[in-house]
Amino acid sequence: MKKYWKHNSSLVLAIVLLVLLLQQGAAVTMEQMMQSMDMLRGACQPKFKVTTEELDRMRSADFTMEHTKDLMCYTRCIAQMAGTVTKKGEFSATKAYAQLPIILPPEILEAGMASVDACRDVQKPYKDSCEKIFYTTKCMAEVDPSKFTFP
Repeated sequence: MKKYWKHNSSLVLAIVLLVLLLQQGAAVTMEQMMQSMDMLRGACQPKFKVTTEELDRMRSADFTMEHTKDLMCYTRCIAQMAGTVTKKGEFSATKAYAQLPIILPPEILEAGMASVDACRDVQKPYKDSCEKIFYTTKCMAEVDPSKFTFP
């Protein structure tokens, strides 16, 4: 339990700070978003056999590595922590639309919304929750690789 709180207490603090900033009308900056993504990575990476190199490649929209179960489930972990996964383990475009203005800075918000529009149904042929989220994420990277980033 101690390890859980070590990783997640930082995430909770980051979310509280973001909420306070937003209540003051301040938009999230790229630096704040990257810090939040690093915290999400720190919470999810230890749960799966994924390398920092693989995650750095995903962060820069490169999904050419082997699509292992651990890598796919890492993406689900991130999506769950971001609040974009339903109780059934599916990507929720509705939840994503609500979260994106909170977690993305203005300079990439439009691209983020467009990627949700383009990729909302990619998950349909997949049965496994990890696959659903991974291939949705991969699709989003392909929509606009120059604006895509991922924890």
